[in-house]
Amino acid sequence: MPQPINAHSVASNPPKLWKAVLWRALVALAFGLVTVFWAEPGTMGLCVALALYLLALAATEYLTVRTLALPASDNRRVVLLGATALLAMGGVAAAIFASVVYAAWFAAAALAILGVAELYSALYKPAGSVKSALRSDWMISSILGLGTGLLLPFFIQAGPHGLLGVAGGGALMSGALWLLSALTLRHDGSKAKGQ
Repeated sequence: MPQPINAHSVASNPPKLWKAVLWRALVALAFGLVTVFWAEPGTMGLCVALALYLLALAATEYLTVRTLALPASDNRRVVLLGATALLAMGGVAAAIFASVVYAAWFAAAALAILGVAELYSALYKPAGSVKSALRSDWMISSILGLGTGLLLPFFIQAGPHGLLGVAGGGALMSGALWLLSALTLRHDGSKAKGQ
């Protein structure tokens, strides 16, 4: 039987993957928009906003990894799930410590770790496996996550509003990326069905 031209990406593109990616995009865009319009969040507002964002991001990342259905022997599964757990722990810690300094450092570490995990997942290709449909998106998202994570500690002196601005800017950019990715995956999936 003739195979579609992009058989490798079709094989690694589960039908519901676009929905998981869309959830991640919506979480990032919602957080980014909140940070744009929140003029004076205060310490508690910063901690709660970052905690909710990190927890929601962890939930969408977990959903994405489950939807990808990577085999247990695939290191990307372990790396991504580990980063997801650290995201969730960073969110809980930011809420518990309720401090601008701690919230900035916990969020910075969590986002940077997620960036490293996505970069690893984009570059790692186990023998005999197909190319992931998210490879190029992981490459860009990892740069955004690492960049945001590395910048946050430098804006601690700017206070809650400055920190939310940096985190929200990164979230808006990554949200736009994942929204485009979700639409592309949905389009590619419907095109593959039609063939």
